[in-house]
Amino acid sequence: MKRFLTAVVLAAALLIPGAMAAPVAQAHSELVSTDPADGAVLDAPPTTVSFTFNEALMPDFVRFIGTDPSGNTGDLPVSSVEGPTATIAWPPSAPGGEWTVSYRVVSQDGHPVEGGITFSYAAASPSPSPTSASPAPTSAEPTSAEPTSAAPTSTQPTSAQPSPSTSPAADTSGGTSGLLIAGIAVAVIAIAAVVIALVARRRA
Repeated sequence: MKRFLTAVVLAAALLIPGAMAAPVAQAHSELVSTDPADGAVLDAPPTTVSFTFNEALMPDFVRFIGTDPSGNTGDLPVSSVEGPTATIAWPPSAPGGEWTVSYRVVSQDGHPVEGGITFSYAAASPSPSPTSASPAPTSAEPTSAEPTSAAPTSTQPTSAQPSPSTSPAADTSGGTSGLLIAGIAVAVIAIAAVVIALVARRRA
């Protein structure tokens, strides 16, 4: 009887630690789903990337690292941690191609859990440059308004100067009138002399 009890106690001593360790081993965080899914090929870059685990996360111990198509790595911004879901605000300037997003979270029991997913999307098409829609500025140039026609040469007072050809005409007209007056005076004197002579004869 004593041997039986001793065997039961020994068996219990061996089983109890194993039974207590099993729940601890199962308490680690496990990734349940992601959006986008692992290996997804997207037509456009995502706005957010979310990871959902099997238990609530510790916000202070959630980290995501992105590896771009060129192999460069860097931290990705965590926009929110709500319960078991952590969300990344995907950078709009991230280039297209295949990306790898690695995560590192801490389980409720304090054990770190790491993993990652890959997805890809096409590069965004470049927007048309605004220069093709802008009107050509050459048609608005005020070339016809140049003040070339207002040259100061047209305002020279050359037309107001007396031409030398008109001065002799004035001189000749003046000489003609003088000769006419002199002729009239001579005629008057001659007539007067004749009249005086006739009067003198009659008196004689």
